Amino acid sequence: MQKSDNTRPAPEKDALGSHEAPPAPTDSDLTAQIASALPSGYYAKDRGYAKYFHGRKEVLSLFARLRADARQERPGGQGTTFLIQGAPGAGKTALLYRCAEEAEKDGWTVAEINSRALYDPATMSRCLGKPYVAQSRRTLGAAWFASLLRSKTVAGIPSVYHVLKDIAPKTKGLLLVLDEVQRIGSLVSHQRKADVEDTLEQIHNGGVGSPVILLAGGLGTSEDALNSLGISRFYDGCVVNLGRLSPEPERAIIRDWLAQDGGAKGDVTPWTDAIARETHGWPQHIIAFAEPAAHIVRSNRGQMTPRGLEAVLRQGQQRKENYYFARVRKLEEQDRVVLGRALSTRSADTSFRGSEVLGIFSGEYSRAKAERIFELIVHKGVLARTREGRFAVPIPSMHHWLVDQYRRARTQQHDIGL
Repeated sequence: MQKSDNTRPAPEKDALGSHEAPPAPTDSDLTAQIASALPSGYYAKDRGYAKYFHGRKEVLSLFARLRADARQERPGGQGTTFLIQGAPGAGKTALLYRCAEEAEKDGWTVAEINSRALYDPATMSRCLGKPYVAQSRRTLGAAWFASLLRSKTVAGIPSVYHVLKDIAPKTKGLLLVLDEVQRIGSLVSHQRKADVEDTLEQIHNGGVGSPVILLAGGLGTSEDALNSLGISRFYDGCVVNLGRLSPEPERAIIRDWLAQDGGAKGDVTPWTDAIARETHGWPQHIIAFAEPAAHIVRSNRGQMTPRGLEAVLRQGQQRKENYYFARVRKLEEQDRVVLGRALSTRSADTSFRGSEVLGIFSGEYSRAKAERIFELIVHKGVLARTREGRFAVPIPSMHHWLVDQYRRARTQQHDIGL
């Protein structure tokens, strides 16, 4: 009979006095370790604060310059809009957080807002941490409550513009952070559109009378959404089209996950190189691989083994595929296949006219349905418009995945004789 673990003799020490390394985990051990922490179907989310942040120095420098200009351009302050747009998983929200942190350190008041705050004074006042009391309900009790909070009440203020002008915190400046700005057109009713346009114009053109910046983030259609609400001209450098990270910050993030989160012992370069070959600088993909890598290393007390790396690469690939399915979940399987067929004759680094893809969909469906599908594909960020007005799949590996979907479907049809 085998001895149980608690009766196994202690490992011998080597000449340096350290114990022998524990037995290497088996493949089943590695699979169980990942499965226990990362359930089936899980994928790295493409929104949120970045645990480890590197790069984007040019963007942060532009934003710092904008903050300085907002205070110095003219007496009374200057407002404007700083837009960060890009494909899903490019790290937009993480960059919004970092910009907000930098502004806060610089003495600015930071308030996260939603689309309603652009037309509703009560919502904007709450975002600014101010109690709102409608004119008809302004009572002695409400005034006492406001004084208790050492804050001015917003009583009967007729517009968001007046909220910003009259009660916004008198600090170095006010930064309003609005994420998912590409949705603003669909979330604002026709009756409220004029109010939103007025608020955006006052902020964008410095009409508030004090330094106010709208920091907006969203998919590649965000600039079009703001254009539709009257914001058509931006200061130089104030529209950032976010893409992949350059190799140096990409590798720095992977190293941080391995060393700091995973507690890796020894040289992390082999694992960093292997993961970077799969992530291609895309922040969402970096998390897809780095998170399970840190978990495996941590579970193995800092050891980095070849079999552990193999398990990480398998898990990372699965998480990438889960993410792609999540991006296209509103598309029917046949729609994905048709899109893959449209992309199959084009390389991942080339762009094309929207009419080319629309024409292929029109060959399968009615013109009206083809246009609805194409609009959905663009809205979900699967296709993005380039500066030249053409289209491309912004995530290169997703281009390959969509083409693979088409080729698999064609093989299956061939196998059953269709």
